[in-house]
Amino acid sequence: MKKLFTCLLLLSLIIFAGGMAETKPGPSETGKELEARPMVREEVYLFYSIDDFEDGECTKDPGWWVFDGIKLQCAKNSNYSKGNKIIIAGIGDNSLNLKGKADNWYIGGCGTYMGIDASKYKYLQMDVYGHGKDSGKIKIELYDDDNGNWQVEHDITKGYKQLYDDKLTYEIDVNWTGWERVSIPLIDFVDENPDVGDDVWNPSQDGGSGGLIQLQLITVAKGKTGSVDLNIDNFRLVQAGQIR
Repeated sequence: MKKLFTCLLLLSLIIFAGGMAETKPGPSETGKELEARPMVREEVYLFYSIDDFEDGECTKDPGWWVFDGIKLQCAKNSNYSKGNKIIIAGIGDNSLNLKGKADNWYIGGCGTYMGIDASKYKYLQMDVYGHGKDSGKIKIELYDDDNGNWQVEHDITKGYKQLYDDKLTYEIDVNWTGWERVSIPLIDFVDENPDVGDDVWNPSQDGGSGGLIQLQLITVAKGKTGSVDLNIDNFRLVQAGQIR
């Protein structure tokens, strides 16, 4: 009888533990800093949302500046149904469409002011909708504040080159159709302006620095006279791994 009671007790504990493993609390939100709690036994991820494009205008909050030949428009995600089903389930109503024709490969770009301490984040992540193998390329530019004045200074006589701050870059070739998640380790970004700034990725706000001060997206075609047509959504900095 005692053995039977012990077996029943162990079975009850197993069932109870199994029930707990299926619990999936929702994310909590404070400003833009989010804590996502996936299923029990999975790692807890922290991330900073740069933009999820759900403001209706897609370029309003945060404000995005636009330059040269790229056109930004708010796109309804109900029109984009191909790709990874897990990603599709979490993209929301809107995404940002980037479209334009190349002039000698280059098209244009957009950027936003950051001014955050990004030292605890390890990945830059976004969901990207490609329209085929010739959707185009995105060059991501990150600027850290090395002279502690919370802005990026440029030399307008030398093609707007930076005067005091590091510019780190990474290029994505969007050569697929549908939604895919791109998760880039920040250590893979390359210093594109050596001898400017301190040549070290240091996006903390120690010593009065503005940290990660600015971000830009540059679009380039696959050919000299090609074009770009792609969408981005859930643009974020991630502390570890991928948000699912």
